[in-house]
Amino acid sequence: MTPEQKKLNMLGLANRSGNLISGDELVEKAIKRGRVALVLCAQDVSDATSARYQDWSQRYHVPLEMTFNREQISHAVGKTRSIVAITNQGMAKTYLSY
Repeated sequence: MTPEQKKLNMLGLANRSGNLISGDELVEKAIKRGRVALVLCAQDVSDATSARYQDWSQRYHVPLEMTFNREQISHAVGKTRSIVAITNQGMAKTYLSY
């Protein structure tokens, strides 16, 4: 199994275990409240959205990954999404280790 597939499987696991927030507004609120361990933003989001999440990532000291496209993230979590966040520190650490 490739590292990319392991990461996508971890997204699905985080979703099923209730440790995943999805959707632009919910992720934004969670970042600002300090409840996010890792943010994943699709490569194919708009430049404005990408810049906004890069800014928040630096300001709130939250890792940001932009490895996958919208279709890959959506398939992994079972919903059409381009922004998701893992809330569990252990899951985020495991995700980043792949």
